[in-house]
Amino acid sequence: MLYPFSIVILAALASASCDDDNCLRALRATQIPSRIEAAQSFCATFTGTSVAPTAIPTYALDACEQNQKGNLTYRLASACSCIAASTTATTPTPTNPCAVVSALAASQISTARTLSPSIPAKLAQECFDTVPLLKDSAIELIDSLVPYLEWQSDLAWLKDPPTGYFYPPHDVLGSLAAVRKNVEDNVYSGEIAFELDLYSVFAKAHDGHLVFNPDGLANAFRWARQRSLVSIKDVISSPSTASAVTEIDGIDAATYVGDFAYESTFNQDVDAAYNTMFFTPQSVAGLASKSGYFAGGGRSRFKYPGDNTTFTFANGTLLTVENIAYVVGNFAGVTDGELFSKRFCTGAFDNPQNVSVLQKPITAEDPTSNPELPSGKSSQSSLPGYPNPSLIATDSSIGGYYLAAAGFEDVAVLSVLNFAPQDSKEFQHIAEEFCIEATKAGKTKLIIDLSANGGGHILQGYDLFRQFFPGVVQDGYSRLRDSDTLLEAAKIFSGATGGDFDATTSGDENLISMAEIFLNYRYDYNITNQPFQSFEEKFGPHVTKGQADTNLLRWNLDNPLTTTNLTFGVGIEITGYGTRKNFTQPFKPENIIMLTDGFCASTCSLFSEFMRLQGGVKVVTLGGRPQDGPIQAVGGVKGAQTLNFQTIYSMAQLSKTYAIKQTPPDSTKALSKLSMVPINRSVGCSVNIRDQLLPDNVNDGTPAQFVAELADCRLYYTSPMISDVSKVWEATASAAFKGGKCAAGGLPKRDIEPIVERSPVPVEGERKKIRRSPKGIKKDRLWDARHGKKLVA
Repeated sequence: MLYPFSIVILAALASASCDDDNCLRALRATQIPSRIEAAQSFCATFTGTSVAPTAIPTYALDACEQNQKGNLTYRLASACSCIAASTTATTPTPTNPCAVVSALAASQISTARTLSPSIPAKLAQECFDTVPLLKDSAIELIDSLVPYLEWQSDLAWLKDPPTGYFYPPHDVLGSLAAVRKNVEDNVYSGEIAFELDLYSVFAKAHDGHLVFNPDGLANAFRWARQRSLVSIKDVISSPSTASAVTEIDGIDAATYVGDFAYESTFNQDVDAAYNTMFFTPQSVAGLASKSGYFAGGGRSRFKYPGDNTTFTFANGTLLTVENIAYVVGNFAGVTDGELFSKRFCTGAFDNPQNVSVLQKPITAEDPTSNPELPSGKSSQSSLPGYPNPSLIATDSSIGGYYLAAAGFEDVAVLSVLNFAPQDSKEFQHIAEEFCIEATKAGKTKLIIDLSANGGGHILQGYDLFRQFFPGVVQDGYSRLRDSDTLLEAAKIFSGATGGDFDATTSGDENLISMAEIFLNYRYDYNITNQPFQSFEEKFGPHVTKGQADTNLLRWNLDNPLTTTNLTFGVGIEITGYGTRKNFTQPFKPENIIMLTDGFCASTCSLFSEFMRLQGGVKVVTLGGRPQDGPIQAVGGVKGAQTLNFQTIYSMAQLSKTYAIKQTPPDSTKALSKLSMVPINRSVGCSVNIRDQLLPDNVNDGTPAQFVAELADCRLYYTSPMISDVSKVWEATASAAFKGGKCAAGGLPKRDIEPIVERSPVPVEGERKKIRRSPKGIKKDRLWDARHGKKLVA
């Protein structure tokens, strides 16, 4: 049974009126030189991807402010639709599609001063179709991918998933071999057809940590639609400003959106994938998805959306909109398919990913560089749709808010957009200080909003869990796949750091890096939180589902080189350890509720599992497909860690360097298979190297990625939530603490407690100074391999 919901075009662009008004006159302004061209350039960006308010020209902000006709977004959208530049009015002199692209892009860059010219999608596809396939290079690329893919931790489970898993079985290495045979048999019409098939080898795994974006496909264009969608249960706006979309390109709207999402989503859960197609303020803040992935972005940005998109509305009207492609590559001098190939498909272009293992250590971004939003200050929120925070990190990765609506005076909200802050110490202290302030101010209930959280540093998630449950030791079971290249590197790393080597006193940064990484058998704890006693005990093999894996691993958080050290560690002491023992639990578990939109991935999945399984915290999840029933709370990748190809290659090179110093020298035959070819031929390439295992699956070995975990309460989006995140929080608080009804599932009523005495929220001068990391922190070259990073969208 379908629930009563609607898909609506954002800003109601379908029914825009071209009646002359101040907004439209300001954008046209024919009396002002170049105004119309500048406005058309802005509108191409606005309608194609949406923009932050700070990017709207002053003349548009002044003339298009909210009035009786609608809000700023609606009036701008209406005016923009009336002055849209025609992409077909004039025909450039060149006739080759790539040459036409080159001319159009150059013209837009010079006249509109845009760095992202837009062209008709059909033209971009015609250019793609002229690019010849370089057969030998294609086979070289395919073969170079195999040793990297063998680090993917769940290959056996993808090939034979457990019953109930939504997606069909996917043999990653077998699919790659099929692509190779297609190349040999001349199946592909050109380079881009080959690259799309290669891309799908990774996309069909539906794993946010597993990605390979081929160079020709990724370096030239980004597909986009010029309309965004929202999915809401009710259409409150009048028919003149919103009409439900019933069909897209002649197909039921929900079916079309779902099928488009499922083909290449990085979410393992279909409801989470469906949600990412739509605009929400949280997706703008957390995923930098300014319009939802239906309009563009995510991994759908490489799927051709067709020449046009036709919307059918509930009121019987039709709207056909030309799809576009943003020109993201340098097309200067690219006049045909062969020159396209030389520019974009050879790995010869300047690729910032091509870094040597012996590069200088990277320096962390200076978190003090933003003077407009000092850390820890209560200030105007920089996040569209969010209320003003009480406390917020410099990079907005974490922030604390209070609900102002009547009946919710005792509810605080901790918004966690990711676990990859610029400053780990600031992130830690924002969470700590906000909980202290909230409890002093009489707040007894807490919402932890994890919407659009793509993960980040593993131990940042561990620390946040322990701040809420300082006396509970987190499980955190994980394992690696025993590929031949991983094992060869592990033997060298373990051998180089054995004997009398002491990482705490050594001055050799390379050796310290090698000692403080999972490839050294002495690093990590076993399942009982004890050190491994031998290489064989850790690396086995321990066979699961016919696949050779390591033993189960846990983190040693008593190791300061992993935690507090500013070069090798995450830069903080984890709560519950060292000087951060004996912390007071700030909220009872029954007074905490987690909120997700299904997209909670990587480190976010680790944090939420600890909170749910060990802390007993319940979860509310929004949205999902238009059908009854519960949905998953954590729909993003549940793998415990990603590793990019560059880092794997770096570890291989480091292994080779130290192998010859050992007696006798260790073999590096397998490691020689790891080359720079796939790194040079891609924009973003990584694998999931660690499975996460839930406590109930320690014995059967099923990775968390393949285990469905349903939210305790499902809610639907409503119209007010699309522009005001506080309305999401109020609905969550109502369901969690006041007995409000859930669309699926339910939570026991936990009344808001009356406040007897409430301490005022401290003003800026009274607030404790937020602790921050020293400037210019240098991280070692294996820092990401040790601590993890956000998924690659």
